[in-house]
Amino acid sequence: MATVIGQSGAWHAIVTDIAARGHTISSPQDLQPLLAFLRTTRQDTIGAHRSYTMRAVAERSARIAQLKAEPGVIRWFLNGFEIGPLRRQVEALYSTDARYPAHLDQTIQRVEALPNSAELAGAQAELAVIDHLQSLPDSFAVFNDVKLRATRHIYFDGAALQSAQLDHVVVGPNGVFAVETKHWSREFADSGNYHNPFDQTRRANYLCYDLLRAAFGKTSVHSMIACLGSLPQPPDGAHVKVLRPEELHRYISGFGKVEFGSERLEQVRAFFAQRVASR
Repeated sequence: MATVIGQSGAWHAIVTDIAARGHTISSPQDLQPLLAFLRTTRQDTIGAHRSYTMRAVAERSARIAQLKAEPGVIRWFLNGFEIGPLRRQVEALYSTDARYPAHLDQTIQRVEALPNSAELAGAQAELAVIDHLQSLPDSFAVFNDVKLRATRHIYFDGAALQSAQLDHVVVGPNGVFAVETKHWSREFADSGNYHNPFDQTRRANYLCYDLLRAAFGKTSVHSMIACLGSLPQPPDGAHVKVLRPEELHRYISGFGKVEFGSERLEQVRAFFAQRVASR
């Protein structure tokens, strides 16, 4: 079984967003239970937040009253420096509490929308691809959500190339494989309302190649799209292999001849491990 480093970038973005709303999920299967929990506990959650607010306000109000009761002009003057911030804290607590029901409803709406969203479909596609890549032999490593940044000025097909994100990079004895995952409907693929995936893949591949060449000398990077739906027609000379996720294992493990010795293999693996964004 291949070593897997990092996670789906699309899924990581969803997990991070839900975490920022105060909840933890670890897989798409957690979304429906979370939604049920949010719906059934809405009123209790709002009540608990109100109780917390009232306790916090009471503590600060008591402290303000204590400070105001201390005798002496100097003490009154000095205590003012503490009373002011306490009053602002009380105002902030009331303001946050007033907004909390709307914030909670926004979270419920967000979780409600995810199951049928293109966002989750893309994340699930990436997770499926990772599962298939993980089945590669243990001499392979899979790096997910790899962020690359150019170390020199590069122009590719007449446009500046400064950075790229790779959904998956596979490193094995037989080379480096850059894999982009796409889960598009036929309607969307025919619409033309997107950045061409073949161009996107070629640009990311070239930046990957350029950085590896600078670090290790000439190193081949094989471009692939893992397709779970539909794609537009590839342009002439795209040189991007399109495969179903279930075809990845056989294609990559059986590709070509040994390119890396053990020392170089570890160096290239370390190169990509440093560039994984979603650990």
